[in-house]
Amino acid sequence: MTVDEITTIADEILTRHLAASGYERVEGRPGCDQSDEPSLFVVAHMKPGSGVTEGQESNAANAALWLALREKGEEHFPCLDVDYPDDEIFGDDDDDDREMDDREMDDRDSEVNA
Repeated sequence: MTVDEITTIADEILTRHLAASGYERVEGRPGCDQSDEPSLFVVAHMKPGSGVTEGQESNAANAALWLALREKGEEHFPCLDVDYPDDEIFGDDDDDDREMDDREMDDRDSEVNA
């Protein structure tokens, strides 16, 4: 199946199962899972302020998505992720790395000047 076909089906399924929870749009892309096996990655983007989706709802949406795709001939399991725009980002690894580099640089400067 093409990404467009998968995205169309996913949008229909996610709208049916997650609209009441604030579902807004879907994004789909092929990739490889942790075992390096081909997989489908599907992201359900939620509206701001929608809160967290109940586990039962997201599990039902994922199961319905898998069944609908399998019925259309898709062999890869969809990995569903739900994106909440209000989620806090607690840190940026790049900033941590840069701070570490700066500290290391200061330590080196201290050693050289001692």
